[in-house]
Amino acid sequence: MHTIRVWFAKRHEACYISHLDLQRVVQRALKLARVPVWYTQGFNPHIYLTFAMPLPLGQQSITESFDFRTEQERLDTAALYWELNRALPRGIEVFDITPAKMGPGQIAFARYLIRFDGDAQQMQSRVEEFLSQKEILVDKRTKRGGVRQMDLAPYLGRRSWLPGEGDGAAVLDLTLPAGSTLNLNPDLLLNALEQATGIDPLDTSICRTQLLTADFKEFE
Repeated sequence: MHTIRVWFAKRHEACYISHLDLQRVVQRALKLARVPVWYTQGFNPHIYLTFAMPLPLGQQSITESFDFRTEQERLDTAALYWELNRALPRGIEVFDITPAKMGPGQIAFARYLIRFDGDAQQMQSRVEEFLSQKEILVDKRTKRGGVRQMDLAPYLGRRSWLPGEGDGAAVLDLTLPAGSTLNLNPDLLLNALEQATGIDPLDTSICRTQLLTADFKEFE
C-alpha cells in the first residue's frame, strides 16, 4: 500500500467551498481521472482521503494537500496531474504529486499573508499598533463546543510587513500555531482587530502560504 500526496492551491471563489464539499469535489475528481485508489473496507466503502490541515471557509491557500492510498506500484504522476486538473473546478489547481513524507501530526505552524485594503502606510500603522499590545484577549471555541478566553499576544512575534502589490494594500506575513495542540485561526485576530480599531474583515483577505513543523521546516 502506498500513500500519495496531492498538492493543490485553493484560490478565488473556491475559498468558499466548505471542507465537506471539498472532500466530495476531490472524490469526484479522483473517479473522473480513473485513479486506482484504495477504498476503505466495511458496509460503506469509500475512498480513503486525508487532508493535512483543513482550511477555514473564506480563506485561500497555495499549500493545501490531500492523501490517498493505492496498491499500484507506480503511478504516471504527469498524466494524473493533467487529469485531476481537468476534473477539478476553477480555483482549485493541482501543482505537484509526491509520496507522503511526513504525517499531518507533524504540522505545528502555518504561515499566512493577510492583506489589508486601503492606504498601506496608514493601515500598517493601525494594525501594528494593535499587534504590539502586551495583551490581546479573544474568545476561542474549544473542541468540546465551549468557549474560553485566551491571549493572542504571545503568538504574534513571527510577523513582518511586505511591500504592497502596487495597489496600495498593506500585507502582513504572519506565522501562527497550527496543529493538534494549538490551532489559531487568523479570523480570531481579524475579529479582535475589528472590535478594537473598526477595520472591517471584509476589507481583508487571508492566504495560507506554508505549513511548518515544530522546528519550522516545511511540511512535506
